[in-house]
Amino acid sequence: MKYLPTIALFALVLGLASCSKDSTCTCEIAGETTTTTCEGCSGDDLEAFEAACTASDAVAQLAGGSCSLD
Repeated sequence: MKYLPTIALFALVLGLASCSKDSTCTCEIAGETTTTTCEGCSGDDLEAFEAACTASDAVAQLAGGSCSLD
């Protein structure tokens, strides 16, 4: 019984980690702002979206712009 709070906390952390969330990537290049949203993303989809935003930032910086995750 003394491990019950620890087990409950671990289950809560796992539950929160698996929740889906909305993520937004905002890019600004030459005064133009573009926003892309991944609604309800989780797991691999969220990781792929974040990687794409990071890659877009590298390309945008070549053109004098930037992209950021919100």
